[in-house]
Amino acid sequence: MTVAHIDFETRSAVDLTKTGAYVYAADPTTDVWCAAYAIGDEPVKVWTPGEPLPDDLAEHIMMGGVMVAHNAAFERIIFHYIMGPRYGWPVPDVTQWRCTMAMAYALALPGSLENAAPAAGLDIAKDMAGRRLMLQMAKPRKIEKDKITWWDDPAKLQKLIEYCKQDVEVERALEKRLRPLSESELALWHLDQIINDRGILVDQSLCEAAKQVVAKAQVALDDKMFRLTDGKVSKCTNRNQIVKWVRDQGVQCDSINKASMETLLEEDSPIPPHVREVLELRRESAKASVAKIDALLNGRSPEDGRAKGMLQYHAASTGRWGGRRFQPQNIKRPNESDIDTAIEIVATGNYDYVTMMYDQPLSVVGDCLRGMVMASEGHRIIAADYSNIEGRVLAWLAGELWKLDAFRAYDRKQGPDIYIRSYCDTFKVPIFDKKDPRRQIGKVMELAFGYQGGYGAWMNFATGDAAGYSAERINEIKDGWRDAHPNIRQFWFDMEDAAVRAVQSKGVTTTCGKVKFKHAGSWLFMRLPSGRLLAYPYPEVREFDTPWGDPKEGLTYFSTIDPSKKAKIVDDDRNSSSWARIKTYGGMLSENATQAVARDIMADAMPRLEAAGYKILLTVHDEVVTEVPDDHGSVEEMETIMSTLPEWAAGCPVAAEGFEAKRYRK
Repeated sequence: MTVAHIDFETRSAVDLTKTGAYVYAADPTTDVWCAAYAIGDEPVKVWTPGEPLPDDLAEHIMMGGVMVAHNAAFERIIFHYIMGPRYGWPVPDVTQWRCTMAMAYALALPGSLENAAPAAGLDIAKDMAGRRLMLQMAKPRKIEKDKITWWDDPAKLQKLIEYCKQDVEVERALEKRLRPLSESELALWHLDQIINDRGILVDQSLCEAAKQVVAKAQVALDDKMFRLTDGKVSKCTNRNQIVKWVRDQGVQCDSINKASMETLLEEDSPIPPHVREVLELRRESAKASVAKIDALLNGRSPEDGRAKGMLQYHAASTGRWGGRRFQPQNIKRPNESDIDTAIEIVATGNYDYVTMMYDQPLSVVGDCLRGMVMASEGHRIIAADYSNIEGRVLAWLAGELWKLDAFRAYDRKQGPDIYIRSYCDTFKVPIFDKKDPRRQIGKVMELAFGYQGGYGAWMNFATGDAAGYSAERINEIKDGWRDAHPNIRQFWFDMEDAAVRAVQSKGVTTTCGKVKFKHAGSWLFMRLPSGRLLAYPYPEVREFDTPWGDPKEGLTYFSTIDPSKKAKIVDDDRNSSSWARIKTYGGMLSENATQAVARDIMADAMPRLEAAGYKILLTVHDEVVTEVPDDHGSVEEMETIMSTLPEWAAGCPVAAEGFEAKRYRK
């Protein structure tokens, strides 16, 4: 199969990083400097505006030929808004596209071309000078009242063309190193593109009113901060001034990031009241969520009022989607129970009215964020979330039969929820009422212990009295939970054993229940029940220290690095700040498999939802958000579609719970 690789270099008066690709491409000031393309293994060719349509590329597109790009969504959007209507190029159908970034993500590689290529083993140096030139020429040199001056020096343009050609060469070489997406995953990526094209309808007036409230609230908070610190801290956003002031009060403080703030503001923290008040003020100011509101407004298309490109396929190594721009995946749960009333009040834009009704206006604005996404006229939002999907899938993978039966009984309304049942099985006590405070302990147990967690995991999830338990007490509860879950406990060890044996015996398939491992090429692959593969790049069995200080031999592999992984890094000459070797263990492998299977169950349902008329707007963790006409569909039907299992997941007790409304909510 012959494919065509393509890359565009563009320019615009619009800031791509603020608006996203859709608004950027639709803006009349946006244009292309050049296109570089290569059909098959032919030399890379270049087209610039004013030249005739490239016949070979046009024929390839019109014959249904495959088009490949890195972050193909951008090239696809440029075709739609610019190359077709402005230059008369044929526009490829979405099904003609393939994306090397999506392929890289599916192999747990970095997403950017400059990082994915070396991570995949390509010996290609970064052209940082070319990149700087590209960034410079993407923006105007000067903007005057009736004129935009561009960086159109012929020498610069020629260098930009060479940079564009090199990107095509690298992308083509990268594609040959990567595994193509499977037929089902390719169809899912195409659906992902359609979902991103569809976008979400933004309530512009609510967003703008919320920004008015936020602006006045921040002024009030800054004034209070200035007074409380005797003028030493001018604004709540000034991190360095706050850290210095806190230190000057005799309190050890190196940072005011989220984790540090949680530690400093613990109930039993011995900080003075006036320091606590300043830190609480700082925390309140951080709830503004202005960036999310701006992402909605800046990314809102003037054509249809919808913000597009909100999802990233396979952003997590498990295959789950990630959020982009608005990032609905990391919006906090609302504190206010009556969100509709809160939205009505915030929508007035009247700061005095909001503060009269609520003590913390910024927190209330944050509660309204989901409600800024709404259904179009004559439509409504129907959304459904898989209920405790990870607990169900983990029990299914591990063969914890009593727990599977407990989930089924609960779904039939013939038994307690799993938090109560887990507590009772751990402590050998009779079933109690849902309002009993012990249920909250059961919830923390389920969240903390399923993936081999202990004290640290408990403290991540515990609130109230549970957060004050001693390490000894937590370990006692952990041991009781593990005794009540012998198959899950064994599953952790079997998963690690199977993975390690696969790495040590390259080419041999090892098995752990419904999961298989195989070391092939530069990857360890975990084969899921669906047949999809999870990838672990450059696996090695290394000796490293456990969290409790004992050395052990275990699985290591290369991974993209974020703050949550820094403690897992092990020494390797190839490590960098964004790509490094990390260690793992059975509980983490179990979590990977569980989350990946949960994702596959949802991914299987998504095309069926679309076919039934539920037009998907977003996926948020294990939730699917759709838009349907007022006279079509129901919550019950959507729940049924999502709970219908593929053959490979037979026996897994899945349930979904949904709602319908004019606005998105949680």
